[in-house]
Amino acid sequence: MATSLIKSIKKSVPSIITILNLLSGCIAILLSFQDIMLAGLMVMLAGVFDFVDGLAARILDAYSEMGRELDSLADIVSFGVAPSFILFQLISAALFQGLPFSVILLTGAESVILASAFFPVVFAAIRLARYNLSIGEGDVFRGLPSPAAGIFIASVGYTAVATGSVFIQNLIINSSVLVLMSITLSILMISPLRMFSIKFRNFRFADNKIRYTFLMPSALILVYSGLTAIPAIIIYYIILSVIVNLVPMIKKN
Repeated sequence: MATSLIKSIKKSVPSIITILNLLSGCIAILLSFQDIMLAGLMVMLAGVFDFVDGLAARILDAYSEMGRELDSLADIVSFGVAPSFILFQLISAALFQGLPFSVILLTGAESVILASAFFPVVFAAIRLARYNLSIGEGDVFRGLPSPAAGIFIASVGYTAVATGSVFIQNLIINSSVLVLMSITLSILMISPLRMFSIKFRNFRFADNKIRYTFLMPSALILVYSGLTAIPAIIIYYIILSVIVNLVPMIKKN
């Protein structure tokens, strides 16, 4: 009886962590209407839970189909819906300088620009549905993982408030830049581009060259610059993935 109870608790641990991911995303949606910086922090916290639940599943050998489905449902909220609401608030600030606006009085162009804030949740849903139908991506992802896209948007929102640089604020709070960011991230999520996983199966350098090449500089930048460095780190991840894809092609030629 005690052994059965322990096994049941052990199998529930990853799902409990996934639920914390989901709750973080829900809180981020609420906060996006009042405090973009805190909303961004909650999405980043959801990212931590998303990483830890997979780690817990591997350590405890507690994989399950329910856990896989629950993880995707949590991800669509935390890295799709919540970032889209953050992006909506950023675009609204760029268009209306933070002033309240009426949906009825929006021009056609303004409506389209605001609607682009929700591209990421649509494409995150498509990506997650495709992922669930796949056998498993293992050490390689096809397209930008939805957590990376969501955390990018959340960290941009965080940076817009946290930075002391007027130049960076003006660069972020710009409707053209924000729409371009939304479209680019959406396309990357469903693209065939192969992107490496940062999950370690062992810690040998020979087997994890690309992971160490990514994580070591990223950790240093994060310690030095704080959370405002996250957008740059994710761009670095995308560039490294492109390089990894190009190297075999160059060798063949």
